[in-house]
Amino acid sequence: MNALAEEDRWRWKSAVFADAVDWAAETYGHRIAVVCEGERLSYHQLAQRVQALARGLIELGINPGEHVCLWMSDRIEWMIARWAVPYAGAVLVPLNTRFRDTDTGYILKQSDSVMLIIEDGFEHISYFDILERLVPDWRQQDVNGWNVEDMPRLRRVVGLGEQLPDSMMSFDAVEALGSALLAQDDKLDPRRATIRPEDIAQLLYTSGTTSLPKGAMVRHGALLQSNRNTVERLRLGPDDRFLAPVPLFTATGTGYTLSTLFAGGTFVIGRRFSPEHFCRLLQDERITFTFFVDTIVRDLQDFEGLPEFDFSHLRTGAGGPLSPAGLRWVVDTLGATEMCNVYGMSETSNAIARSWWHEPLELRADTNGKPVDGISVRIVDVETEAVLPVGTIGEIRVSGYTVMAGYYNRPDETAASFDKDGWLRTGDLGELTADNHLIFRGRLKEMIKPSGFNVATLEIEDFVNRFPGVSESIIVGVPDRRLGEAAFAYVKPRSGEAFDASALLEYCRQHVASYKVPRHVEIVDGFPMTGSGKVRRLELKERARKLVDDKTADA
Repeated sequence: MNALAEEDRWRWKSAVFADAVDWAAETYGHRIAVVCEGERLSYHQLAQRVQALARGLIELGINPGEHVCLWMSDRIEWMIARWAVPYAGAVLVPLNTRFRDTDTGYILKQSDSVMLIIEDGFEHISYFDILERLVPDWRQQDVNGWNVEDMPRLRRVVGLGEQLPDSMMSFDAVEALGSALLAQDDKLDPRRATIRPEDIAQLLYTSGTTSLPKGAMVRHGALLQSNRNTVERLRLGPDDRFLAPVPLFTATGTGYTLSTLFAGGTFVIGRRFSPEHFCRLLQDERITFTFFVDTIVRDLQDFEGLPEFDFSHLRTGAGGPLSPAGLRWVVDTLGATEMCNVYGMSETSNAIARSWWHEPLELRADTNGKPVDGISVRIVDVETEAVLPVGTIGEIRVSGYTVMAGYYNRPDETAASFDKDGWLRTGDLGELTADNHLIFRGRLKEMIKPSGFNVATLEIEDFVNRFPGVSESIIVGVPDRRLGEAAFAYVKPRSGEAFDASALLEYCRQHVASYKVPRHVEIVDGFPMTGSGKVRRLELKERARKLVDDKTADA
């Protein structure tokens, strides 16, 4: 790559969201940018609507750096708002649509959001009903200035739905207001000129299993450049079509919204996931790349109608991260021959490491790729803080331009998330290969230590999941008189398939080190989940401990 091309490729590190929207409209014009349930917008139309909403937000008093919370299901208006808020210089706060009153109220208050953009609801969930539990007099609030004791910064609420109370201005009305004003004044351009690449563009709330959500502050330039670099690694172009099977409020949703725009491709919003709906969209929308996690893979494996659909257009995609068996299944069964793996987190503006599309399948399946450009990764012993050699499992630490500015209004958590050298503590286990490929090994808190050996629970789970009849497994550690700590396996069998727990244990004894073999197996129908779809491992760990204690007492 010549120097001029290299400079152009890195231009987005010094850009802001408004630059990307306008560039895409000029570059890709009438190509289709986004599709949702039959509605289609070209890049030119998307930019027009984004600019109109941004101008409307400015007219409603949104100032640079203020926070706007977006509580909406996946739809065209979500996409418009996600670009319009940072276009106006404000900070987007996407809300997890699985949250209910406790989490929602916490984020609205903790984020200091001055505006809420809310949909009336989606399918069987009424967001308005949840809002009423948070603000009982929400219908009586002044449309020009809400006054909520528990949310003192909240000034306005913009609604999307058929029947809105007088306390809300409609989404359509704000967009129409902005469109009319764009024809009369030039207030949008001066606002754009105040935005800097290092300004915060978004708060990505990470929902852990042990603490309240924390808002990772990610910057304009870092978000844009990091996700622009995905284009090369996945070999994306204007003819590619992305299907979003995971919610847009996630870091993944953010990442592929940006990557698809830079490629000039079409972003197809799935709205909801079911195996049949996913397969139909892959076929009917001629999808060339999408995103997988092991849960999606297992649902597809159990879907009897899978052979009825045509996936011949599917070429690539990513897993976040995806198990080796899961990635190989996507390649072999769905035909996505250039499928890649990825490892990332909200705190690093998405990807930390990613495969290249042209690498051998073994590397794409068995590792999470090399660190992305501009990012450094090292593996550290959490007890000694020593940097570990190749092939040794330790905590993944990250340094580079994509790392967050910190957690919003959480100074103690921010300080604790960086080591003495300024590297981000990911809380994840991993190792680096001799050629600098990263292998994700699970969460640091999920490590167990039988017989004094450090063992990542993910390693045991990957092995157990290969056993016939197993749909999914979760491994937790429990006290053991002899080993100190032992593996306890929760196993969810495949639907309609026989499963023999004793045969599983014998299989493990024959193929893995003795200290890695689960000492207990519990067959379950499913796992307790957080609002963001993560397994509540601490709950399972406590349940396992009690089960083991009860067995010991009975003995």
